[in-house]
Amino acid sequence: MNYTMILKYAMQMELDGYNFFKENASKMSNPTSEAMFLELAEAEKQHYEYLENQLNYYLENNAFDTSPEAMDREEDVFANRAESEHIEETLEESMIPDLTILRMAYLIERDFKEFYTEASENAEDENIKAIFKKLANWEEGHERLFKNEYSKRMKEYMNLPWGG
Repeated sequence: MNYTMILKYAMQMELDGYNFFKENASKMSNPTSEAMFLELAEAEKQHYEYLENQLNYYLENNAFDTSPEAMDREEDVFANRAESEHIEETLEESMIPDLTILRMAYLIERDFKEFYTEASENAEDENIKAIFKKLANWEEGHERLFKNEYSKRMKEYMNLPWGG
């Protein structure tokens, strides 16, 4: 398995995700949704940097960085923010559902999760397997966030009276 190529591909995916969230943040009708997209863009940038560090470490050492600093890093992008800014309530107040963008965000995150899951299942090196599992878990959290928000907004949209 060519880990260098897989890591480079994963880095490009994360960069594409960063660009998507950054570019679409301003298209969101709700300021809190815009902030959520900007925060997720930053998370994707951090994923890119994490993968870049792993690639550089691998190229220099022919092994992966399994130090506690690399492996114990957790991601909970929205937990504290949701509590402090009441994201859920604010998002419910949005007059125009941003359904298309939310669905695309959900699908991007699902694709990322599936890619990392498959890469983990096919990896022979236990260290890179653990790295890919960690990334899959992070992306699964993003996927769940957007799936829930998309489903909620779609339900609201479907129940709007005709004529808005």
